[in-house]
Amino acid sequence: MTHAEPSPTHAAMVLTVSPTGLAVARSLAPRGVPVWGVDDHAREIGHYSRWFRRDPRFSYAPPGPELLQALLRFGEEQERPPVVFLGGDPYMDFVAEHHEALRERFILAESMRPEVNSVLLNKRTFYERCQAIGVDLPGTRFPKDAVEARAAARELRYPAIVKPSHAHLVRTRLGGGAKLVEVADADEAVAWWERFGEWGSDAVLQEIIPGPERNIMVAGLYTDAQLRVRSLFTARKNRQYPPWYGSGSYMEACWSDEISTLSQDLIRKLGYRGVCGTEYKWDPRDERWKLIEVNPRPTLWFALTRAAGVDVVWDAYCDLVGLPNEVHVGCQDDGARWQLLVRDIVSGLHFLRSGELSRREFWRTVVDPRRKEYAVLSWRDPGAVLGYPLNTLWKWWNARGSG
Repeated sequence: MTHAEPSPTHAAMVLTVSPTGLAVARSLAPRGVPVWGVDDHAREIGHYSRWFRRDPRFSYAPPGPELLQALLRFGEEQERPPVVFLGGDPYMDFVAEHHEALRERFILAESMRPEVNSVLLNKRTFYERCQAIGVDLPGTRFPKDAVEARAAARELRYPAIVKPSHAHLVRTRLGGGAKLVEVADADEAVAWWERFGEWGSDAVLQEIIPGPERNIMVAGLYTDAQLRVRSLFTARKNRQYPPWYGSGSYMEACWSDEISTLSQDLIRKLGYRGVCGTEYKWDPRDERWKLIEVNPRPTLWFALTRAAGVDVVWDAYCDLVGLPNEVHVGCQDDGARWQLLVRDIVSGLHFLRSGELSRREFWRTVVDPRRKEYAVLSWRDPGAVLGYPLNTLWKWWNARGSG
């Protein structure tokens, strides 16, 4: 794919160099944008990538005062302020807490303001806000104490799920990449609600929308400071890891007028200005799309937007630094696919063994590399390829220890 684009004028700073952060770097660095990464996990995949530049003052620094001072010094040294992108949740609170100081030296999207972060990153406040503006959700309850939790649990249909309001605070305790737990009855729901409280996060109780994972559709989009949608892409989430309740592991570009309309309407009602990803699931019981979540940053599968010709990250960068750029809505290539290889092999084998995935579909979706963008593997990024086994073992070991 060729690009007739003006030369970049600002560097980029990516906080969290996960596969999501790597997707951001791969959208920007090949176009000439100097991209620095920050992640205190030395084995995170972006640290192996050729597309990230490194600075010993901050590249491996955890969120905190030392990182803030190092970033401010770096920003002061630049001729033009760098653009900040978030590649994961760990640094979101850091950016929100120090928003005013950082914006003196960096370009931050409006979505990084603390008042936005406090609503969208917390599942309770997010779902409460969505209910207030009339968004269709699965049956959801927000108990504030044990009495309310027991009453709410009796109202749900089972099986159901319990979601921690701050998933990033408890994910290591859940292990295996899990973000929530499925419960079989009211007693189990209350028990998990109490456990999440002991772990430092309140939780919401939510009904499960029946149907396969391929009933999930997502959108990636960018809205500018005037709430104009400058970039929008939709896709089908065919598989997740862990199966059923995890993050996407295999996706296919698939344009949907309905998801486009729902996502644009939702973002405008929320007044959200920046990059985000939305997720909906079709509910066959009342034949309606129900909102699952909004990620207030680029999401794990954003490399697919670039492969499909609607590079949401690049479109956001152009708008934030004032480079001329076309609007990209409804112009994607629906032949593109995306895979997080190791995790999707595990997920694909799960569904193959259970009979929910045919051998033909296993070959087509899990094995066949044609027209597929990989989350990590890339012939243009040999460092990430060589580091992938070490990164995978590191994540496996951490999940094993936390589980």
